[in-house]
Amino acid sequence: MHDGNFFQISANFDLKVKPIWLNDFRSKYDLPYNYHITFKTTTNFKSGDFENLNTELKNISNNHIPFAVIFDELFISPSSSGWCIMIKAKYNKELLKLQEEIAKKFSKYGNHATEERENFEKNFNPHITIARHLTLEQLEKAKSELKKDLICEAIIESLTLTTVKEDTFEEWTKPINRTLHKINK
Repeated sequence: MHDGNFFQISANFDLKVKPIWLNDFRSKYDLPYNYHITFKTTTNFKSGDFENLNTELKNISNNHIPFAVIFDELFISPSSSGWCIMIKAKYNKELLKLQEEIAKKFSKYGNHATEERENFEKNFNPHITIARHLTLEQLEKAKSELKKDLICEAIIESLTLTTVKEDTFEEWTKPINRTLHKINK
């Protein structure tokens, strides 16, 4: 099924380095998403554009080499669906360059699903989310469980194009809706 109503582009990865407490914390306060950085947020696209999207991302992937990203700064933010707890990435020129290239190249394919997602993409702040959709009460409880050791590291080795018919957690997490491109210059 590679046609849909929405697409997004991300780098999904396993953390090569992470605090021992992180998996338990995340399983308590987050949905079971893979760790990822979203480069192109949820955007509408026309039926039939999948091949163009896929080719464009393949070309970008072929022009980059794998690189490391370190996450080391806690950051808490409200969203339209509750509070989020994230760990921000250290400044990384390659990461910022890649996101800028993706956002620019794919801007011609449609409009963002929401203004919030458009603003996120324009004000790119790379991070991993470790808790989401929290009420104020849940946020306070989660903050009391956070530890000081935050350092995480990932290697960005591939980019993922995900296309879905409906903007739901279930659709975004189905492997059949993802097309992976290895970074391999």
